[in-house]
Amino acid sequence: MPKEVDKNKYKEMVIVTYSTEHLLKKDKIRFYYALKGRDGRSGIIKSYKIEHLGRTVLLVPVKFDKEIREFLELWKCHFKIKEVLVKS
Repeated sequence: MPKEVDKNKYKEMVIVTYSTEHLLKKDKIRFYYALKGRDGRSGIIKSYKIEHLGRTVLLVPVKFDKEIREFLELWKCHFKIKEVLVKS
């Protein structure tokens, strides 16, 4: 029988993995500028308090799940999303 999780000790997050293989080199650069920011502008990582865990792996607060999906769909990236609980 699974234990009840104390939601005060954990944050609901989503792990997003995505692919940019379909993008041309110039479009990959534009994608990463939109993701990470450039020239004093914030990218979506800073705007939505996202942690960049690896080259194509993001840890996103669940409340920004819809926004990251829309961003990746805009760039026509293939992606997978898994819901996780992260200890606070």
